[in-house]
Amino acid sequence: MITYWYDRAIACRIKQVDDDVNDPSTIGERIRAVRLRTGLGQEAFAKALGYSKRALVSWELGGAEPPVALMGKLRRDYDVDPEWVILGEDTVPRSYYGPVDWDRLDRLRCDVDAVCRDVGLKLPDERSQALARVLYDGGADAGAANRKQLRGTLLALSLGD
Repeated sequence: MITYWYDRAIACRIKQVDDDVNDPSTIGERIRAVRLRTGLGQEAFAKALGYSKRALVSWELGGAEPPVALMGKLRRDYDVDPEWVILGEDTVPRSYYGPVDWDRLDRLRCDVDAVCRDVGLKLPDERSQALARVLYDGGADAGAANRKQLRGTLLALSLGD
């Protein structure tokens, strides 16, 4: 009798694991994937989107559905396809405008952070990410020429205070 219950418990656990693997992701899981891709924590990502951390956590955990206006912000600020957020089945963010070279964007973000440190300018994470995105959209590439121009611009900004 004990082995019967043990075997049933194992079979139920295996079925639960199979179901978890085959389940499509939720809207909250896809929003979380976008946040993780940006490298921002919940507080910073929520602030960048114009919402509270509590709201973001609720969306990520599936406790509430995000407002429709959020889809526009994700598209505009993070180049994420709103259709993927709403209907997607995986947790790999899909670009709205075209393929994003995430490695190049990451290199630009590192350049922005490094130059900010060099000139003594402290930018919040969301501003640093936004600046990297502007450089990315403008066709800038991570490299010495870009860092030199960025350094001059940020140095001028830091002296303006």
